[in-house]
Amino acid sequence: MPRLASTLPSGFTILIIDDDEAVLYSTKQLLLREGHHVLIARNGQEALHLCQKHEIHLLLLDYSMPGMTGLDVIENLRSFNRETQIILQTGFTEKPPRQMLKELDIQGYHDKSDDPERLLLWVDAVIKNVNHTRVNQQLEHSLLVLGIALESRDLETAGHTERVVSLSQALAQKLQLDTYQSRALRQGAYLHDLGKLMIADRILHKAGALDADEWITMQSHSEKGFALALRIHGLAEPALEIIRHHHEAWDGSGYPDNLQGERIPFLARIFSLCDVFDALTSDRPYKAAWTVDAALSQLKKQAGKQFDPQLVPVFIDLISQTILKKPSYLEPPKELIWHA
Repeated sequence: MPRLASTLPSGFTILIIDDDEAVLYSTKQLLLREGHHVLIARNGQEALHLCQKHEIHLLLLDYSMPGMTGLDVIENLRSFNRETQIILQTGFTEKPPRQMLKELDIQGYHDKSDDPERLLLWVDAVIKNVNHTRVNQQLEHSLLVLGIALESRDLETAGHTERVVSLSQALAQKLQLDTYQSRALRQGAYLHDLGKLMIADRILHKAGALDADEWITMQSHSEKGFALALRIHGLAEPALEIIRHHHEAWDGSGYPDNLQGERIPFLARIFSLCDVFDALTSDRPYKAAWTVDAALSQLKKQAGKQFDPQLVPVFIDLISQTILKKPSYLEPPKELIWHA
């Protein structure tokens, strides 16, 4: 009778690759008893063919095979597939270095002479990871849809959500943020203007500068968005911080909490640059789009005032390297104006 294991994701498939028929048979029977869907391959070429033909979630891969070795299989697989999880099946004397596991994006290794239960523990861990990844993907898809839906009330910012998500992820990569921080940054980018659902159209769509009362109302979107986002299950805490604090300023003049310097959450400081840059280089009812050069010049002027002075040059370098110059629309006005 199968033991209690992690809930299998729909369509979860394990591929065993080994040139030893006895190992293939025993491992396949072990996994079938646990209710897994199993495929087998006797060499690397056959394994790669199956990986291209089927969605394989986990490879149980022999480390030492004649011809194409386990490492050769991984190198070829990673050229077209970064999602499949990998566990190396090794002999006692073949323990791979930990650094190699990390560099090749291998989830772990199992000594063939060890208790088969340890292999099942590895498989369970991978299943949990795949489940977690699928939940995150479903959440992010929902967040993207919600972010784009928000733009339907604010048509002049069409495309803003996808652009700031893309910008923030490029900056995250340049700053070498870890997976958790990158995911939180994406989530916050999707939902940063969630609170604008609570802002009246007459203010949201006003052409020209807002009066004092309207500006106070517009500023409230950060707190209102934070309150709404607290109800969304699965959001990372730093994502909530982005929603609340992406309009804080390095010198303490921002809103809603007048945070200053490093008291502003790090990811909110990162996202603020992406948000303002896209706002400046996009047409809005109250202004035409600035050139990329003009926008970068403004960010540089605001380093240490509105923006983290350590992040500004990193962002400018990113934009200079990756974004083509837009046609010149107009020179920036003497006074910087944007609603949010």
